[in-house]
Amino acid sequence: MSVVSRIFAGGKTNAERIPEIERITLVRVDNPVKQYSAFLLCLVLSAVIATCGIAAESSAIVIGAMLIAPLMSPMIGTSFAIATGKRRQAARGLLVALSGAAAVVAVAGVTSLAIPAGVPLVGNGEVSSRVSPRLVDLVVAVASGVVGALAVGRDDVFDAIPGVAISVSIVPPLCVAGAALAQGAQAVASGALLLFTVNFFAIQLSCNAVFFLMGFAGHAQDGSSAKARLLWYATAVVGTVLLAVPLAAASNEVIEQYSFERGAAQSVREWLRESSYEPVSVDASGGAVVVEIAGEGTLPDLDDLRILLRESKVPVEDVKMRVTRQYS
Repeated sequence: MSVVSRIFAGGKTNAERIPEIERITLVRVDNPVKQYSAFLLCLVLSAVIATCGIAAESSAIVIGAMLIAPLMSPMIGTSFAIATGKRRQAARGLLVALSGAAAVVAVAGVTSLAIPAGVPLVGNGEVSSRVSPRLVDLVVAVASGVVGALAVGRDDVFDAIPGVAISVSIVPPLCVAGAALAQGAQAVASGALLLFTVNFFAIQLSCNAVFFLMGFAGHAQDGSSAKARLLWYATAVVGTVLLAVPLAAASNEVIEQYSFERGAAQSVREWLRESSYEPVSVDASGGAVVVEIAGEGTLPDLDDLRILLRESKVPVEDVKMRVTRQYS
């Protein structure tokens, strides 16, 4: 056993924990009615709570829903079953995870229609944060998958499970997708489903790696499962890499926008430096810069601002100014 494996496993791999891990992650189903009913009830209730939290724009409610959502268990269980060579259980875990995701979307759609005011999709921070996944979301999902695998694979890290549930976004984007589909907002639903897909592949990739490093692959039932494990590992890697490309592009757009906004703000401050006006707000988006200022006296020349914006390399087609109030 290598040094890295000993670090991840906390010593030697504890084969006696395998049955317990399999029950936690629904790989082993000894009592189908009890285990699946608990899973389904918690899943449905978490979807209802998360949808209501998104409608109310309440992060606290959404976090509460994430704490009780059980969807990550079969996702981790799929990786664990693959690592231990149990292909049938892995296929069942994958089916449970994907069926659970579809159920969340359906419940969220129905819940959003039942809420009198509906779920606002525009100007809702709980929605906007889950429809434009970035590269940082992929990094968070990978790290969360590592912690999740450690939490179920070691008995001294189990307390980290609530933190993992909060850090990685699984149920909320599915709820956003359900609410968006109920309102016919296909673009919003697509963005939310992309975030879930990113999280799913990243968790599979990181969990597979951790379970392998912890030595659970050495407890595979038979050698014929080696090809199946390799195929799943390759699928997780390829899927994650393919998803990383559009996320990197989206992240680059965010960085560029931030750079433009910062350049515009600096230009406005320089433009007003010798005047009696102060900037209230600067909006640099859609090819236009809208400046809101407050003060008194002669207004500064907009042409001077246009020159400063060009010097700061801020791509702008139009510059507008609003004076909110005059000081007496």
